[in-house]
Amino acid sequence: MTYLYLASFVIGLLFAVRLMFFGAERRRLPSPQVLPLRRSEPAAVAFVAMFGTAGYLLGRNSGRSPGITALMAATLALVFAAVVTRVAIAAARIKPEHDPDDPRYVHQGVVGVVTVTIPAAGEGRIRFDGTGVAEELRARNILGGAIPAGDEVCIERIEDGVAHVELWSLVESRL
Repeated sequence: MTYLYLASFVIGLLFAVRLMFFGAERRRLPSPQVLPLRRSEPAAVAFVAMFGTAGYLLGRNSGRSPGITALMAATLALVFAAVVTRVAIAAARIKPEHDPDDPRYVHQGVVGVVTVTIPAAGEGRIRFDGTGVAEELRARNILGGAIPAGDEVCIERIEDGVAHVELWSLVESRL
């Protein structure tokens, strides 16, 4: 039985690492009323890992029969899985008080056109359509060189009303 418990622990540990890398939420919910984590991976992983841990620790150097040890380990694993599921559901329901997106990067990746030449280490102007309405902003080249009027640029961020841009041809060559 010791090997069963150790194998259960190792499998639970491996699935826990997988869960850390890929997450626990389901991608498609059958209906809006279904909680996203019922009968979930966190519960299964918690059960397998705890069954292995509890079984190994309870069965090692004890006078209990293997059946009693397995029953106790399964009971502890069920309780642990229920606790983990409740914690996972509570964590999934937490909503941030504010939008976590950084407003400087809302227009990141939007392509615009230079309307007033951007001099080296200076400011020019660009025109872009980021929200369905054409906008015009002061602009700086993030690489520091000059960009002539009429060239396409890609917005990296907007700080204090100044768009920090890079030539679209450079961005496109990296894609």
